[in-house]
Amino acid sequence: MQRIIAYLLLLVVCSLPVMAEGLFQNITHEMKKDIKKVTLSNGLTLIMMRRTDSPTLALYTKFKVGSVDETPDIAGTSHMLEHMMFKGTKNIGTKNFAKEEKYHELLKKYGSALDKLRLEARKYRSIGAEVPEELNQEIKEHEKSVKIYEDIQKRYVIKSEDNLIYTQNGQVGFNAYTTTDVTNYQIQLPANRLELWAKIESDRLKNPILRGFYSERNVVMEERRMRVDNRGIGVLREKFIGAAFEQHPYRMPVIGYAPNIPYLDIYETKKYFRKFYSPNNMVIAIVGDLNFQETEMIVKRYFSGLQPSKDLPEIRTQENYEWGERRVTVKYPSSPIFMMGWHKPTFPHPDNSAFDVLDLLLTGGASSRLFKRLVLQDKLARTINAWNGDPGERYSNLFTIYTRPNSDADIKKLEAAIWEELERIKKGEIEQKEIDLIKNKLIASFFRGIDNNATLADLLSYYELITGDWANLFKAYENLYHIKPDDIQKVAKKYLIRENVTVGNLVDTRKRKKKHAKK
Repeated sequence: MQRIIAYLLLLVVCSLPVMAEGLFQNITHEMKKDIKKVTLSNGLTLIMMRRTDSPTLALYTKFKVGSVDETPDIAGTSHMLEHMMFKGTKNIGTKNFAKEEKYHELLKKYGSALDKLRLEARKYRSIGAEVPEELNQEIKEHEKSVKIYEDIQKRYVIKSEDNLIYTQNGQVGFNAYTTTDVTNYQIQLPANRLELWAKIESDRLKNPILRGFYSERNVVMEERRMRVDNRGIGVLREKFIGAAFEQHPYRMPVIGYAPNIPYLDIYETKKYFRKFYSPNNMVIAIVGDLNFQETEMIVKRYFSGLQPSKDLPEIRTQENYEWGERRVTVKYPSSPIFMMGWHKPTFPHPDNSAFDVLDLLLTGGASSRLFKRLVLQDKLARTINAWNGDPGERYSNLFTIYTRPNSDADIKKLEAAIWEELERIKKGEIEQKEIDLIKNKLIASFFRGIDNNATLADLLSYYELITGDWANLFKAYENLYHIKPDDIQKVAKKYLIRENVTVGNLVDTRKRKKKHAKK
């Protein structure tokens, strides 16, 4: 199998005719034989793939919850919860939970009350009124209580004990991430440590303790400052997505809003956990040197006791994008950024695959249309990239083009050049050999990725959770074989129009200051 994949990589990396669809299907068919899916009685989905190249396992656990499931008041909860899931349980991360629990409960009580008092004080300040002295005094008293109980609880806490246990047992890549669509937890371990993983991860779901909740909010606030508030791209992107999605909750930033993060509530977060961290809303993918029967038995033993959620709401809102273009301008001391995004359907809609090809046709390297036009010919931009599926893929999304204009570039000329290149595509100025070369690149990337257990576990769990079937991972690439120049022309005419565009522009305020200084 590895020799076949090596040959195919050579084939697709070289500019040879695109790999025959039948050959691709035969190879992926052989791969599918090593994959088994099991659904537990409580709704948990387990995907196993046997690969015996090395005695290791890649273990990915995904929950179908992200910022798209939030409202403005609780924006950032999914990301905050990801942080909190590493703070231990009743059994891990504590010297003596029986003694710790009392102070943990008192901390929750006074911390939540302090938040309410601070919110009340904020109301006074928002209307320009003085905060009553009695309220200020009550806030100070609660701050003292929170500090006391935090200090006492810390005496019982063992920081990062789960990481220590895993490290002692040969872990690699113990981490997590949150997106608009999903929350993921991952690790790679020796194959004989499967039961250790099952014990720790099932305990994380059965007995979570949101230790250090109030101090961790400060960590998240600092993270927001670093990723968003202090970065031009972060500020512009948040405004851009907010303009593109006026109605749909894809507008919610993964990290949350600066005004609401300090008031995320521990009780609401625990309720959010119970709703979304349920077995019928999660997928476990295990890839590596495993035995199907033994793996299934271990997972059932440790995870069958999880109770399914009866309250998993579906989002009903759909973005209306027929009312004309939307524009947002941000003034920030940063190098300029220009972006354009168009609403489009998500997988498995057939038009989505055409956008995968259009992505590389426009911005896939030095030979792509927009790179040659904007960077090499007109010298208007330093870099240009595109993203199909912005900001997520559970619902209809955007096809977005990002550019880093040169500091002296005329943004109107840059935008006009992009529209001109899109018009060429709409007129059908596309050659079949261009499309074949792009297909080769996409298929080469696919085979490179699936040669890694962690990548496979990530993708299999993702496609199962987002599309309902892990096999859609292969289907998405099979769809490429049916894309022709006419399909690219059709989606460009249908979606890449001015009535459907959102435009974001970051203006570098430092440039304006320099001009004033010269005067």
